[in-house]
Amino acid sequence: MYRHREFAQVVYGHWNDFIKAQHELNAVSRKRSWPESSIWAPVVGTGNQVAVEREFADLTAFAKFQEAFQSDSDAMKIYRGMSSLVVQGSVHDELFQEVIGLLA
Repeated sequence: MYRHREFAQVVYGHWNDFIKAQHELNAVSRKRSWPESSIWAPVVGTGNQVAVEREFADLTAFAKFQEAFQSDSDAMKIYRGMSSLVVQGSVHDELFQEVIGLLA
């Protein structure tokens, strides 16, 4: 299992706009049978920070999603529209692999 997280700091006063846009992306994901994102916010830490998370069965599924998402005009229109809602330079992402067993 792989977990992809995107982090950003939302511009003050635009939290609800960001969340609405993320819900719109999830609606596109449902229509395309892509994994939907869960939305997380830290309890303490950087103000207006948000984490958006998706799970994938394997790296192939992650790569297929990335290619499909970036080729989809509906998804990219929403995603690009979100650029004014986040603090420039605050966006970063991570990809985690689930640890199942011991190493050899």
